[in-house]
Amino acid sequence: MLLRGYEIKQILPCIANPEWIRVKTELTDDISEVFPYLNAILKGAVYNPGGPTLTFHKETKMITLMPRAINMAQVPDEEDAKRTLKWLKELINDTWQRRSEITPVYERRELSARAIADRLPGANCKECGLPTCFAFAMNVIRGRKKLRDCPLLALPEHGERREALEGILKAVGREDLI
Repeated sequence: MLLRGYEIKQILPCIANPEWIRVKTELTDDISEVFPYLNAILKGAVYNPGGPTLTFHKETKMITLMPRAINMAQVPDEEDAKRTLKWLKELINDTWQRRSEITPVYERRELSARAIADRLPGANCKECGLPTCFAFAMNVIRGRKKLRDCPLLALPEHGERREALEGILKAVGREDLI
């Protein structure tokens, strides 16, 4: 067992949505050794080996793992935070127990809105329901939009752009956003 326990230290209002909360949690143990293994199995995780930190989304929540802490934002309520922390403890310990079966990924994997926006048609046509292509890209990386929500990408003249975007999403394990 890598992580024996945790304690919620702070519950604050969420900056993104005042109806949600942010949660700061202290861990009993250093969990940084599991980050490369979690990086290998969690779709869309952003691993920073220099931090070290691992950030990912689960439902509405943005979760950041640090060696001895877990921060969560966009959490609906305290009960949801407690369920998520229980799930995280099980995930961390299960992943650590199965580490011999997992090929760790030590590289930084990241998905940026700029990488998506630079490959979109750039017409700012609003056909996706958003005012700009950059706003669309931000919604893609947050999981609120998918590439197929951009009608221009379906046109033959944007086939290369679509393929490049699909390649980026596949490289970071986010095929669900295609």
